[in-house]
Amino acid sequence: MTRVFIPALFVITVPIYAQLLAPNSAGVSAGHDVLRAKNVDAANEFWKALGGEPVQFAGRLNLIKFPGVLLLEINGGPRQAAAVNPAPPVDLAGSEGSSLEFLGFSVKDLKGSLEKWASAGIKPLAGGSATQVYLMSPDKIKVRITQDSSLHVPIAADTIKMVVPNVAEAQAWYAKYFGAEMVKHGNEMVANIPGSSILFEQAKGPVAPTKGRAFDRIGLEVVGLEAFAKKLEDAGIKFDSPYRKANGMNAAFAVFQDPFGTLIELSEGLSAVK
Repeated sequence: MTRVFIPALFVITVPIYAQLLAPNSAGVSAGHDVLRAKNVDAANEFWKALGGEPVQFAGRLNLIKFPGVLLLEINGGPRQAAAVNPAPPVDLAGSEGSSLEFLGFSVKDLKGSLEKWASAGIKPLAGGSATQVYLMSPDKIKVRITQDSSLHVPIAADTIKMVVPNVAEAQAWYAKYFGAEMVKHGNEMVANIPGSSILFEQAKGPVAPTKGRAFDRIGLEVVGLEAFAKKLEDAGIKFDSPYRKANGMNAAFAVFQDPFGTLIELSEGLSAVK
């Protein structure tokens, strides 16, 4: 059965933030990010309160834009067949416990940001510091907020954390297929793809795959996606949704899961989003 995946946009740029960065030598840059919500309106209100701005792509996708990231919330509550006595709805699983643990942002003024967010009912989780805190979205997506006084904007996309069985293996895999380069980001060593930093952490136990969870998948923008996807298929990668051109949008997509449980949506054409 063919599965349909809806794209969202994950874009990190400097310093103008309005477009994707130039790709690396593999033709890859940060792409898009898809989140699932039990209540899309409530989820979008959370991101807007953090500083996100509503935008549209091709008149079809209602996105929330941050400097460096566009988020698409889609209806994600598990569906059940109609029944006379239906079972209680199953809760939508959050990011913790999966291979995508958090979505990270940097802010210019953490104290001021927290004061503003408090008026919207958003409070940090216990255990934060003067320079870094964690929040929880309405659908239990963990959000890391780190102060960076050098920012030219109040908030910008930062780092995604992946929990994997073997850090070195994950680093090598993303380097091999996407040209990721290991760089020092503050006190953390991250795998950098233009516009995106991935922090890998060693799993202490089993982790769940991301498909169907609140933090459903990340995205990568690729130059020459059709040939790129064919190359991945030739290398043995199985696609959940093979390369396809989107109807009504000048864009193409392909979706697969990495060996560590994270769903990835490849795209070409989303760099047109401003």
